[in-house]
Amino acid sequence: MLKDIINSIPEFMWNNIFSVINTLGCGLIVAFFTSTYLKKKEERTRIAGVIVEKRINSEQDILHFLEAELIKEEINRDNSSKNDYLYDELLEQFDLPVPYDGQMQYAAIFSDPYLFEDFFHEFEEKIMYHKLWLDTNVKEHLVFMQLYFACFNTIPLMMKRIPLPKGQELSDEEFADIHGMLLLLLGHCCDKEINSLMSELDEKIVDSVYKLELSRPKKSIMRDNMFNVDMERCQKRLKKNTIPGKKLENITRLIFSLIYSIKGIDVDSLTQEELDEFIKSSMPRDYDDMKAQLEEFKSGIQKIAEEHDCKVIHKDELKKYPGMYSISLKDALEGKEPRKNPLDDDEDEVKDKEQSM
Repeated sequence: MLKDIINSIPEFMWNNIFSVINTLGCGLIVAFFTSTYLKKKEERTRIAGVIVEKRINSEQDILHFLEAELIKEEINRDNSSKNDYLYDELLEQFDLPVPYDGQMQYAAIFSDPYLFEDFFHEFEEKIMYHKLWLDTNVKEHLVFMQLYFACFNTIPLMMKRIPLPKGQELSDEEFADIHGMLLLLLGHCCDKEINSLMSELDEKIVDSVYKLELSRPKKSIMRDNMFNVDMERCQKRLKKNTIPGKKLENITRLIFSLIYSIKGIDVDSLTQEELDEFIKSSMPRDYDDMKAQLEEFKSGIQKIAEEHDCKVIHKDELKKYPGMYSISLKDALEGKEPRKNPLDDDEDEVKDKEQSM
């Protein structure tokens, strides 16, 4: 009987029934995959929102911290102490950049070594606390800034390595005074460069938000305890493109000058015997090695001079060779050209002009 009922149903009705079943099946399959895809997309969007929020909060916290700590202080030489211009003259003397004409401007943290020390450690803690949420480029730039500020943190260490004769060591008060002056001078000298680093940080933070990258970075500057190629690149950039890196020799000479000045030591006026005694007294352990290296260096210079038919003399002996060309070792290493020694008549004319003036 059931068979007769089924056979009695027209063919077009069976076609419609199978069409409805087929449509429902396809719809269920499509709905299943669509709902799964939408759930994953919704989850990814939710995670992206959390990451963006965390990233914005972390980077904003660090940026606000730096802006608050690097607030400027300014001393204008025209309406304050008449000795303010000495700072710029001291920088010019050692071929260090003088960023502002007539103004002594610097970040407040450079006015006191204790303020700078607190800033440096808190900055380091901020980076470590927020490092999980920072953009790769922002993180690398912050590490570079950390290296940059670490250069100022080495001033006390550089001061301790300046040789001084036994019995003429710096007192705690003298050490603190020189440290404070050096920090202030270098903070003023590097102020424009610090402003440039802050502008670059601001730009990288904006890019990290509007060009959001959710994929896990293949490498991080924090890997391998920071002993990696990215850190080496930052160190090379610091050495070649920044004032603390390019002007390290000038900064060292400035430290020498300030320390020897406060101790009343004039190394340039010492005779060879006095200089040897000075080095022996200040660096007894290294004296013999330095003396051997100096003799080897002198013999090398003498050999080069003989090969080029030149003569090595002391600068006080230049008067014995009027009209001839001479060059100091420092100028030769810097690639400068030799200068002609003045004739005796020229020296007399110069003296007459000076007396007439």
